[in-house]
Amino acid sequence: MYAKVLYDNEAKRGLLSGWGFSCLLGSKILFDTGEASASLMENMDRMMVSISDLEGVVISHDHWDHTGGLWEILKRKKGLKVYACPSFSETFKKCVKESGGKLVFVDRPMEIADNILVTGEIRGEYKGEIIPEQALVVKGDKGVSVITGCAHPGIVNMLGYIRDKLKVKKLYMVFGGFHLDTMDRETIDRIISDFKAMSVEKTGPTHCSGGKARRMFSSRYHGNFVAVKAGHIIHL
Repeated sequence: MYAKVLYDNEAKRGLLSGWGFSCLLGSKILFDTGEASASLMENMDRMMVSISDLEGVVISHDHWDHTGGLWEILKRKKGLKVYACPSFSETFKKCVKESGGKLVFVDRPMEIADNILVTGEIRGEYKGEIIPEQALVVKGDKGVSVITGCAHPGIVNMLGYIRDKLKVKKLYMVFGGFHLDTMDRETIDRIISDFKAMSVEKTGPTHCSGGKARRMFSSRYHGNFVAVKAGHIIHL
């Protein structure tokens, strides 16, 4: 199983960067859609990703930097399944329906393609408000991996939920947004220690994780740290 990172704050040469995140699993499942549809479409073209091959789009959470490209995708492929948390905003749900998407609500772990699962709604707090979020779980060639959009419920909490619900003892790779950009060094260091205790082999904090967190993960994970950015193709 391969993951193609299509959208991120940073990009490899020849691709466009932008605030947000998007990643393709195999050729059929898209996870999040970044901030700007034009940049996402351009990167998809440059990475030879066909919208016609898509069978579903998973939205981690209802924030503009993860849903921005969705509307152009739905415009180009009517009837596409959009996997969402039941507690996403009514505005989001209405926009999906009006754009021709088929909403599928996920309230518990669900397999949506061979060896690709969505965790379903996990609740956390962001700026004093409750926010529902979900992550993607991949049972790949090298083990079980987790991809997160922003991890607002707390990256460690989300991994604990996944380990408990799916009875997973070891994780090959965890990457995506960890939302650590406002955290102090002590908190980040404790989170990295939790990753180690959870037997996370490789890690790739990106998007909203922050430069400080990326440097700290790199320092402790060494060769098992992946500097994820748009254009990366990761063997899971």
